[in-house]
Amino acid sequence: MTVRQPLVASLRAAYLRLGLAAVGALGLMLALLSMLTLRTYVDQNLTLVARSISYAAEAAAVFGDGDAAREALELIGAREGLLHAEIRDARGQVLARYDAPAEGGLAPAALDGIAAQLAPEASAPIVVRDRVYGKVRVTGNGGVYLSFMLKVLATMAACMAAVAAFVSLLSRRIDGELVRPLRALAALTRRARLERGAGLRAPPAAVREIHELGEDFNALLAEVEQREASLIATQDSLRTANESLSHLAFHDHLTGLPNGARFRERAGQVLQGQGGGTGRAALLFVDCDRFKEINDGRGHAAGDVLLATVAQRLRAATRDSDVVARIGGDEFAVLLTSVRGAADAARIAAKVAASLGEPIDHPAHGTIASSASIGVALAPDHGGTVEALMAAADAAMYRAKARGGGAVALFDADADPALAPPVAA
Repeated sequence: MTVRQPLVASLRAAYLRLGLAAVGALGLMLALLSMLTLRTYVDQNLTLVARSISYAAEAAAVFGDGDAAREALELIGAREGLLHAEIRDARGQVLARYDAPAEGGLAPAALDGIAAQLAPEASAPIVVRDRVYGKVRVTGNGGVYLSFMLKVLATMAACMAAVAAFVSLLSRRIDGELVRPLRALAALTRRARLERGAGLRAPPAAVREIHELGEDFNALLAEVEQREASLIATQDSLRTANESLSHLAFHDHLTGLPNGARFRERAGQVLQGQGGGTGRAALLFVDCDRFKEINDGRGHAAGDVLLATVAQRLRAATRDSDVVARIGGDEFAVLLTSVRGAADAARIAAKVAASLGEPIDHPAHGTIASSASIGVALAPDHGGTVEALMAAADAAMYRAKARGGGAVALFDADADPALAPPVAA
């Protein structure tokens, strides 16, 4: 039989290990970061001090004035808290030297070691008009930086001690604040599982309470997942049915094209979206010639072949952005979304009429003569709404049909005055 460790013992041990490890790692990281930051600051500061001395001692170095150089060196060295500083001329001879006065506290040997580690020497040349007249070398006071570092380390040690004490206190309160609520939750979950009459085998866990809780929660989770899968399947089925119904409501079952209602909706959207563009919209009203003769004389199947072929040819002769629809019976409508003008629309309509005029060779019905009369109307010249545009194109189509099969006619306000758009006042 597997003996599982109580949760409180496991959490106490884990809390202490993680807490102390995190505090130790954070303290070490902050100490290293402080040392690196301090070292960078010291290097930059010493370099700036050396440059300041080189600027202040330019005249003294040029004329070899040791007193002036010493005065500048002592002034800046005392102000910046330097340990050592010296100015050498171009031949390497010491022109001036500064040594900080000895102070009580740390031994000189310790100060020298600190200066070597935290405050290395920095130097700067004395250059006047591109000529080197000497060199400045400075050494910082390590005692100042050691004092700062000790304060930082003492603060971090105090913080680490406080965190460690807090972690230790928190680990003792685990049993009252964490274990008992988890046991109550496990009992509640078990009761809910038994009432619902479902069970599930969970993988074993090292901790006894977590093992029990995992069994109960996995049982409930299995039920939830099963019900969600059933709901998702039902939703998918309903979505598919709705999409099918929507397609049937707005598309023609024979040709697969949008029907009249769908065409009016899409055409209205195109007309509303126009404005500021480079093209205009044009509507082609297509009516099949001699469809009744073919449908009555050769049968409804031949008429269906004719309509389906007309739909295919209309799609092939237009662009994806154009809207093609079967309005009803043997009538089709095409909304050209972007044409340059009446001549361009008429050219496209002639191309469509030529495509529709090709005979149809069918294995069951033989050769079926095909042609269509097309009326063309432009927006907004011949109508600003879908209905007005369709009425204008329909009127033009009847004039095209009067000319004979396969003709194309552009809407003419003089030929159809009742359909002419109103003239703005």
